Amino acid sequence: MAYLYYVQMDIPATHDAELNRVYDTQHVPMLSKVPGVHRVTRYRLEQSNDSRMQKYLAIYEIDSPSVVESAAWDAASAEGDWAEKIRPHTTSRHHTFFKEILKAGQGRDAQAPCIYVVQMDVPAAYEAEFNRVYDTEHVPMLTSSPGCRGGTRYAREKSNDSRMQKYAVIYELDSAEITKTKAWQEAGERGDWAPKIRPHTTSRHHSFFQRV
Repeated sequence: MAYLYYVQMDIPATHDAELNRVYDTQHVPMLSKVPGVHRVTRYRLEQSNDSRMQKYLAIYEIDSPSVVESAAWDAASAEGDWAEKIRPHTTSRHHTFFKEILKAGQGRDAQAPCIYVVQMDVPAAYEAEFNRVYDTEHVPMLTSSPGCRGGTRYAREKSNDSRMQKYAVIYELDSAEITKTKAWQEAGERGDWAPKIRPHTTSRHHSFFQRV
């Protein structure tokens, strides 16, 4: 199973342009060369029902959390202007490792212009049924909607954010408008999800990000 290293942060407007320059031309290219890193994609927040959601998100597709704990990762992180000129100005930096549970459709399509990230918790008493319905009904139905390229489910392994939800699904979309279509909304109401599972979920956050 694959892992995601999910990195979120904000930065003051005065350093925004420089963050993007350094992240795109130095930081990501250097970290992409670390053994065990398969792909890195950056995103900018478009909208969220979570008022504390950070503006920037970087998704590192990695073999395992040990990749980020390696000497090669530390060395790459220290190169360029990132460590000295950008990182000290970042705020609300959260780092989370997610383990892949299920891939539907094309799964992680890094070329998709938009991702829809849905995060939630569920009481232990409903967890087994939650996973069954999500894997066999809910995600397959939603990813069959026109304009949805795929979706991948993840479970949190560890995070420096004490409020990070246990479960997340990332849908790869042509645009955020896909979730407003009749096909998407009808798919979301089919099966056992709406009547039997959704009422028991907690801390449900929905966020749209545009690929940088």
